[in-house]
Amino acid sequence: MLFKSMQRSASALRTALIGQKMLKFKARESLVVHPKIGRTIEELRVENRTLEIIWDDGLVLKTKMGLKGSWRIFHEGESWGAEKRTAQLLIGVNEISVVCSGAIEIESYHDFDLRRHPILGRLGPDLLDQNVNLDECVSRLMGYENPDETIAEVLLDQRVVRGIGNVHRCEILWACELHPWAKVSSLSRDDCQEIISLAAGVLQTNFELSTAELAVYGKHGKSCSRCGGQVRVTHHGEANRVLYWCVDCQVRHTDVNSLGNVINHDAPRRIHPAEHLYLSEIAKIKKSV
Repeated sequence: MLFKSMQRSASALRTALIGQKMLKFKARESLVVHPKIGRTIEELRVENRTLEIIWDDGLVLKTKMGLKGSWRIFHEGESWGAEKRTAQLLIGVNEISVVCSGAIEIESYHDFDLRRHPILGRLGPDLLDQNVNLDECVSRLMGYENPDETIAEVLLDQRVVRGIGNVHRCEILWACELHPWAKVSSLSRDDCQEIISLAAGVLQTNFELSTAELAVYGKHGKSCSRCGGQVRVTHHGEANRVLYWCVDCQVRHTDVNSLGNVINHDAPRRIHPAEHLYLSEIAKIKKSV
């Protein structure tokens, strides 16, 4: 019964939160790291009594619910005075607040990737820094340790550069017309300079892109504003992050050997990627029962 209740809550939270920019965050508990205002909520995972909310920069908020614990949704103007006394977490998005009460464990962290953990490797330059050495960033990109890694994955590696979240990653690759599965070794120095210069320019002058300004992120199944092709989405990389791109005009350095992986993980046109992942997980559970 508790599992069904958690699944219902997760379904409602997905509808309310995924794809939305967070406008407010409050936590009664002490957290190691707080989600940043303006970041986009990208995923929601649930397993038994544990519910995780994931932002586009890879930050995870994990809650393990007690037997009477709950996540509730309140619309703007709706009274939730009784919840204020017990609320442990509040996440505000467009005219909606979601409130967590009765959690027995709350923690926040970045999705762990053994290759990228700060303890195991020095962090790269921060592109938000006005004085960042762009040539060093380009050299780090060109000298990446695994030449067969995809450019989409490398852009999120904080040992190369810091500051690029998943929303910006998708938009930068679209602007450069690069296929996300292009091997980093296939890129010329000019390609790398274009990527780094564009990323630094966007991050330093217009960090928070509005939904109207986005070309591909969150545009699954819609037409590309540049070529009229279809925007697609899949899950990609070690952290299985959602990745949006235009299948028709992002063709530079296409790696034909990887296209099978793209198709196999692609979400159907009319289904949100998070829902696709959720339904796939449910199907696996049913098969194992």
